[in-house]
Amino acid sequence: MKPTTDEIIKIKTPQLREDILDVLKLRFSPRVFLEEKINDEDIKKFFEAARISPSSSNRQPWFFYFAKNESGNYMKIINSLSPDNSWAKNAPLLIVGCFIGEDEKGPNKYAQYDLGQSVMSIVIQVNSIGYYCRQMGGFDKSKMAVNLNIMPPIFPWVVIAVGKIGDYQKADPALIEKDNRVRIRKADVAKEI
Repeated sequence: MKPTTDEIIKIKTPQLREDILDVLKLRFSPRVFLEEKINDEDIKKFFEAARISPSSSNRQPWFFYFAKNESGNYMKIINSLSPDNSWAKNAPLLIVGCFIGEDEKGPNKYAQYDLGQSVMSIVIQVNSIGYYCRQMGGFDKSKMAVNLNIMPPIFPWVVIAVGKIGDYQKADPALIEKDNRVRIRKADVAKEI
């Protein structure tokens, strides 16, 4: 019998040692999305969260391309993904997160780190208003750059699928198997020195 979406969410909710924000506690990255469109006002909020993210020396070395599932560019993103990420074709919104490797100040050795901070800001905003997202590194970066006409010093680094969580009762069994697993977390992540 297939698990329900609520059962998947319960499995993915971590056992906490400390009380933290719900938006962090309840975050997980599903592979099953509803195809329901995301309204433009919510999409603007995603990128506003990224826009105000912290960055080294305030260089803000990120740029995002996004496509809704009804656009031709959506398929250009899908066609750049690895076969393991073919499930993303059901997400109503795909975002390509890029880092800017060099600007008027020269090369930026913190660009990928800063992009990661801006992506986490998107993730928090997405989750705070009832959507889910899954980040993917499994794609052909060169093909993505060609497909979307992305030129240096901008480099595609991550793809993010965004949408409402889907119905696991109707999902592909292979996706259910991947998502129906307890997430094991490291026991220790910090040490006082």
